[in-house]
Amino acid sequence: MKRILHNKLIVLLTCMTIQTMFSQEVIMEGPHQMQKEEFGKVTTDATRRDASKKAEKIIGLNALRAPALNKKVFGFLPYWEQSSGAHNNIRYDLLTHLACFDFLVQLDASIATPAGWPWTAEINAAHAQGVKVIMTVVNFGGADGADAVVWELITNPTKKTLFFNNVKSLIETYNLDGVNIDFEGMATNHRGAELNAFLSDLTTFIHVELPGKEVSFDGPAVNWGGWDIEGLVDSVDYVVIMAYDYTSANSANSGPVAPLIHHTSWKRFVKRTIETGTYAVPTANNPEKLIMAVPYYGQHWKTETSVSESATISHVSSTRYRNTVTEADSHGGFIWNSDFEYPWYRWNDGTNWNQVWIDNELSISKKFDLAIANNLGGVGMWALNYDGGRPELWELINTKFGATASVGDATLNQIKIHPNPTSGYINITHANAVKFTKMELFNVMGASVLKVTSHFENINMTSLENGLYFLEVEDEQGGQATFKILKSN
Repeated sequence: MKRILHNKLIVLLTCMTIQTMFSQEVIMEGPHQMQKEEFGKVTTDATRRDASKKAEKIIGLNALRAPALNKKVFGFLPYWEQSSGAHNNIRYDLLTHLACFDFLVQLDASIATPAGWPWTAEINAAHAQGVKVIMTVVNFGGADGADAVVWELITNPTKKTLFFNNVKSLIETYNLDGVNIDFEGMATNHRGAELNAFLSDLTTFIHVELPGKEVSFDGPAVNWGGWDIEGLVDSVDYVVIMAYDYTSANSANSGPVAPLIHHTSWKRFVKRTIETGTYAVPTANNPEKLIMAVPYYGQHWKTETSVSESATISHVSSTRYRNTVTEADSHGGFIWNSDFEYPWYRWNDGTNWNQVWIDNELSISKKFDLAIANNLGGVGMWALNYDGGRPELWELINTKFGATASVGDATLNQIKIHPNPTSGYINITHANAVKFTKMELFNVMGASVLKVTSHFENINMTSLENGLYFLEVEDEQGGQATFKILKSN
């Protein structure tokens, strides 16, 4: 009898173990989390701080020189790109927000700063152009599990308060303009009401303690379960939609990272995410609170065949726009997939077929048009410097969201500057024949390149390099304005 009971107990425990194994949720990693694992290993030399960097003062936001853009443009700058010279390639005049990635929070609510911090050059260049600098706080990549960190913060009042105060302290210490929460890798039952209440409390805390500072959250492209999206959008100032990773690195078939459309009813795609799917209600009711981020990266697979959406043999790597836009030419150029409104290219290496699916200028332009058509608050990109020193994606932003000038005050409507763009001279007139007392021209880095002390009717830009400049003017009545001037031969 004892042996029978013993055997029954073993069977029961085995069944319970198997049931537990199959009932446990497999928590998927988020797109930023996966890229941190892939790209985030930087060398000691790349992250070393020098004495001059420590000593340099961090300046505050120049709110009078807000970027001349008609929507938010939110750029993520990961530490592995910052350490690779991204600063020299960033068009600060075509951003409204620079998100410094990443500040790692752990179980004890402490927050570690990114490699090479403080990024004084980037913060000062952004602030000089009126660009807000945001700290992106993540829950992944540390010693503690991503889901465990979030659950501890949102359920432990002591840890929650400590986290809030740590965020406040970092914003104050480094003259930052807000916080972006990027919590990924969470269990389904940890993404709902408790998370939204936590974010709502954080938003209230920051608004009260640091008036004018912002709180945002990086939301999923698809609600696979657990998210209360309407509540999420209500809980923060705005949500940055990670409109990518529809086909992930470990997918069984090749395909687009961010398909704009698809002809089937069951496929997930960006247009569905915005208009009829995950964000349909916020898009209809609060579109200004949505920032649609697009990927400047793609995926490279070895595939079974040469056909679109072939079964994959293995994932090779994530790819950056700066590399693939030239590599595509060496493999016959991009193939346009009209089902997805998305480009890809392929080649055979002698053993296997290779496929790379990545956005290009045309597909990103179509996504920007989607944001414009739905009156979204803006667009973003993951990630800055993935395009390197190439100009076309910056020019696309300028074309879609740029404005001719930014306004100091109502004086703008009385001042005329022409021609703009110019190849040499620009002429300046005032509608009421008011005389000017000061003019100064700045480049995109905020450096003064020309001061005018007399003969204000025209300015000679012939000797200046082609590019974007900002002209600050002041008249004898104290009226001020800032104009965006494009020099182009």
